[in-house]
Amino acid sequence: MAENKEVGTTGHQWDDEEGYPLKEFNNPLPRWWVNSFYATIVFSVIYWIFYPAWPLANDFTRGLLGWSQHKQLAAELAAAKAAKKPFDDSLEKMTLAQIAADPKLRVYALAGGKSIFGDNCAPCHGSGGGGAKGFPALVDDDWLYGGSLEAIQTSIAQGRTAMMPPHLAPAGALTQPQVQDLTEYVLSLSGKSTQADAIGRGNTLFHGEAGCNNCHGDLGKGSLLDKVGGQPLSPDIGAPNLTDNIWLYGGDKETVFASIAKGRSGQMPAWGKEAGTSGRHLDALAIKEVALYVHNLGGGK
Repeated sequence: MAENKEVGTTGHQWDDEEGYPLKEFNNPLPRWWVNSFYATIVFSVIYWIFYPAWPLANDFTRGLLGWSQHKQLAAELAAAKAAKKPFDDSLEKMTLAQIAADPKLRVYALAGGKSIFGDNCAPCHGSGGGGAKGFPALVDDDWLYGGSLEAIQTSIAQGRTAMMPPHLAPAGALTQPQVQDLTEYVLSLSGKSTQADAIGRGNTLFHGEAGCNNCHGDLGKGSLLDKVGGQPLSPDIGAPNLTDNIWLYGGDKETVFASIAKGRSGQMPAWGKEAGTSGRHLDALAIKEVALYVHNLGGGK
């Protein structure tokens, strides 16, 4: 018959109500658990020796391998740059039209342009290019300076400066009733006013004393689409089309009156290194990618 050996205890004992004492046994830990614990200690010592581990007064222990997260990140960035180089070299040599016609390069350029747009352009134009009050939408086909690839590239690289002069005295030469008549005429161009008398007087001002047609054209269709006296307007004027019911600052009567009375000014910063004044610049390749991305948002011509 096997000998009945009593298991040792830690000395802690609790008596219950039924007379059966509760004891805390002193069983040894499983051998696999103890070995695993010792292995973690050995691993930590080896890690301290080979990798950065201990902080010092003004530094930290570097480890025998000289590894660091900064070095790993730099290596990964260098590898990514090397992988991109063949594509970037091709983009730099090709025209915008050639890139747009190459399916593989176009997808690559659009991906890069989307990232650059999000970092630099989205704060004004919105993450999806939808625009905001005073900042043009890039998803429609209404352009101030042109929606071709080349025109978009020029706008990004060189920037744009817009100035709508005030017309209400004393800054301008018109009285408040005259500005009100001019407002009714401008609204009528997109079917938003039917006040015939005011529209007639505003028409006279638009093509006469106020001189609005010199920028917006004889038909009010803007500098990209209209003419003055049969002569095409310069696309660099950047005057908006007043007939399409698309408004940069708002198309209600009060806002249009304020635009005519007080004027408007806008500044698209130049992102090219040669013309840049914003303090932040994009290289020629990045500008190409952004131009292709903006063109692809839905309104490019």
